[in-house]
Amino acid sequence: MDFITCGALTVLELIMLRPIQEISKFSTFSKSVGVFLLQYVAVKFYRIILYPAFFSPLRHLPGPTNNHLFLGQELHRYRAPGPVDLELSWVRRWPDAPFIRVVSLAGQETLLVNSLGAHKACLQTNAYDFVKPPFFAGIAREVAGDGLLFSEGEAHRRQRKLLLGPFSAPGMRKLMPVFQAEARRLSEDVLGGIIGEMPYGSFEAIHVFGEAFIHTVGLTILGIRLETLSSTYPLGFQELYSRILHQGPLGSLISVVNAFVPVRRFLPLEANRRFIRARRDLGTMLRDIIERRARELADGTFRKEIGESRDILTYMLEEAEVQRKETGEEVWTVDDIIGHLLNFVGAGHESTSTVLVWCIYALATQHSIQDTLRREIATLSPDPTHDEISNLPYLHNFLREVLRLFSPSVLISRESTSPLLIEGIRIPSGTRIELRGPAIHHNPRVWGPRADVFDPARWDAKPASPYAFEAFAQGPRICPARHFAQAALKAMLVALVRRWRFVGVEKGKGEGKGELLRDGEEEIGRGVRFANPSLTLRPAGGLRVRFERV
Repeated sequence: MDFITCGALTVLELIMLRPIQEISKFSTFSKSVGVFLLQYVAVKFYRIILYPAFFSPLRHLPGPTNNHLFLGQELHRYRAPGPVDLELSWVRRWPDAPFIRVVSLAGQETLLVNSLGAHKACLQTNAYDFVKPPFFAGIAREVAGDGLLFSEGEAHRRQRKLLLGPFSAPGMRKLMPVFQAEARRLSEDVLGGIIGEMPYGSFEAIHVFGEAFIHTVGLTILGIRLETLSSTYPLGFQELYSRILHQGPLGSLISVVNAFVPVRRFLPLEANRRFIRARRDLGTMLRDIIERRARELADGTFRKEIGESRDILTYMLEEAEVQRKETGEEVWTVDDIIGHLLNFVGAGHESTSTVLVWCIYALATQHSIQDTLRREIATLSPDPTHDEISNLPYLHNFLREVLRLFSPSVLISRESTSPLLIEGIRIPSGTRIELRGPAIHHNPRVWGPRADVFDPARWDAKPASPYAFEAFAQGPRICPARHFAQAALKAMLVALVRRWRFVGVEKGKGEGKGELLRDGEEEIGRGVRFANPSLTLRPAGGLRVRFERV
């Protein structure tokens, strides 16, 4: 925007000063470039140096001051041990501040939402006064596609209403047998195959649980068994999605640069080509699945893979047909459906499998908690229903505590569309805000002095506010798939904890050879490194878990 503004001003000034130009010895081109550069440097000096320090209405808010001249806090964030370490240090320093001011790239000011009142205002009261900022949307869209995640205002309200059905509690009751079947397959076939006749075994949790949930996602969201695609496409769904989601340092850097300057189509780097091919092939695969399902529904040849329940894709196609007949309008194009499906795959696969990794990490490093959970699960019938599993209080509390301390999503970024007054602070239009789940979840003013301690019993009492827990966000933009994620996770935990005892986490490298971190040797969460930078809270380098039969 500054570039365009300075260019327009340069043209205007040269026209107005034409008499002076005629006696100048410099060419018109040289004068144009000189004037443009002087203006551009002046504007950037004002925006990066002068405005944040002397003119911003937000300059009096608390926040870190050790800013890099051009990069602000971004260099410190990149060098931090984890993706939210800096934010947690700021929360502990200013626990009562509604907002914490952070200077970002090129003097850009960002407000870290901190107090409960500020969270409520941003997520509920003024939810539709904020939109996804172009930078964040540019990065996330490449991974998650368009869809409910990026719709705004009235379009979001309409899409959300249309998509609530399959993710409701009744919908989860119908899907529970699918979750349980996949949980048994994970427990008996996968872990049982790893341990064999040995007294104990070990497995890489991110890989094993990622594969388990991609099978679940295939059935519940796409309505197919993903392994059947291997004969049609060179790379499977999981491999393609993994290449998009986990690009490596160079690929991640390209995504960041592409959010500012569209370089994706032109860079001749293999990391870039690999991403483009994976994104194209995944889109082709989803388009083929959608078009084939639409034909099967139209001619009555579709056979459900998951019993009485409809998968999400089938639901969307049938709902679109109903809306078309009632209103004469197309509610979703194929591209719209692809965007929604990528949103749901991200929630149903990456986020949910990462939460299960942290669940097993918590059990492997806190054996008393594992024993308590196993005793409660032992009270279930051999083939429990959705309601039986949902009514286990300790399991419910354990899962919420994992989601509190290890929220899979580490950032919600929004931008104000109009001037706002929140918690007595005037927020100009265009101000970027960040909601970091781990920040509110670790705030001692909200969760007490033991906020960093893993304690499922804390959930025996209600939190101070619904906005104290934001693993799925809150308000009208709350994650519609939260019931899906919790039902799937509980089914997995019931199957795993019933049969296996998780002994510890291997700190060394090599299968079965690592030194164990177990049973409270370190405060939970202290014995593992987090991937950084990362859009989700993941253990860096994987997480190898040792286990044995109960």
